[in-house]
Amino acid sequence: MIELFKDVVENAREGEKSAIRALQAWQYLIGKASNRQIIRYCELSELMEYKSARPLSSVLGCIMFFCEQNNLPPLTIIVVNEDGIPGEGFTAEKLEDYHAKRENVFEYQWYKMIPPKVEEFRNAYTNGIHTSAG
Repeated sequence: MIELFKDVVENAREGEKSAIRALQAWQYLIGKASNRQIIRYCELSELMEYKSARPLSSVLGCIMFFCEQNNLPPLTIIVVNEDGIPGEGFTAEKLEDYHAKRENVFEYQWYKMIPPKVEEFRNAYTNGIHTSAG
């Protein structure tokens, strides 16, 4: 039986929902990165069937912290607002370095990696939140 992200999230425990959605977003973002494309928050929200971009904060946080903790280029830097830059929740890099860091994301061979597991995203988010809060 084919599982859909939306259905799996509905049945997930609290604390796992964003990590599951991070796996969904990861697949889309590495495709965009491989094609040297950016994506707007509204486009990603629509793809993931969210009514607004608000839920993306924790989803993208899972990916941002995972990349940061595993010395990967900041994949979420390619998700941008209407001004063409990442929103204020993006804290992995200074925006002065935006163009160079975005190029690193575009050049990275994302498809050579086995995608992170849901638990890895969840742990990265938990560790990242604790580190940035402390």
